[in-house]
Amino acid sequence: MELGVLQESVLVEAIIDTRTQIDFIWQVFITVHIALFALLFIYSEAVDRWNFMARFFAMAGVGLFEWINGKALVSAYLLLDAMHDQYRVLYGQPERFQPRFYEQFVLAQYADRPDMVMVTHGLALTTVFIVLVARHLIHRSAN
Repeated sequence: MELGVLQESVLVEAIIDTRTQIDFIWQVFITVHIALFALLFIYSEAVDRWNFMARFFAMAGVGLFEWINGKALVSAYLLLDAMHDQYRVLYGQPERFQPRFYEQFVLAQYADRPDMVMVTHGLALTTVFIVLVARHLIHRSAN
């Protein structure tokens, strides 16, 4: 039994579905951080009363979330990049497309996105660390 070539419409649909999945994962990241930053900044007096263990578990929970969410994003971006590579090989003849569409869709590459995910998630985790740990130390030394 010979395996057929992946149909163009199926591949385009898979690309669109993966992009939708990436959007959803980013929305989860943003929603969680809006709530987290609201807790840390709006209710800072309550957070200031947390003991070491509460801060440790909060950092651990945020770190775990960053790792899970970041890993999901990186995996989805790498899959999307691979699907675009496959699309270029099978259907990426430039004469089939308008130049701008060819540039923006057919030639789209996502291999650099894992670095962007690491930066955004690392900065978010660093911000939480500063608010939970360093701010507590700053307040303590100021008194």
